[in-house]
Amino acid sequence: MSEPVIIALLLADKVITENNGKKGLIGVFSKFLFPKFPIVSPPWFIYASVTNLRGHHDMSFNLVQTDSQAVIFSIGGSIDAKDPNAVIEIVFPVINVRFPREGNYILQFNIDGRQVSSRNIQVELISEGKQN
Repeated sequence: MSEPVIIALLLADKVITENNGKKGLIGVFSKFLFPKFPIVSPPWFIYASVTNLRGHHDMSFNLVQTDSQAVIFSIGGSIDAKDPNAVIEIVFPVINVRFPREGNYILQFNIDGRQVSSRNIQVELISEGKQN
């Protein structure tokens, strides 16, 4: 397999697909603010784009609590890439994720069982003056 090239790995409140096929990302964010723990998050979306792939590939996203290395959410599917120059956009809704406590989490993007990208996500307790 050639090395996949990751163009984006983003979190958003909502992802819409326009009539022309363009994606609209609404409310892109990098951290969660919650009033208490444990808590189940409101729905959100993972948006990823990747290129330099050919053929059939399994892919997955894992959300891991950094301290414990516990996977608190996982979702996956497959990619069929005919043209390695094409950009493949991946959108997954994320529903009912239970965050056990505040801290650092990491979202891992895996293709064929190998991590190809990741990003940190801070999960914090809301204090006076902070907003989501």
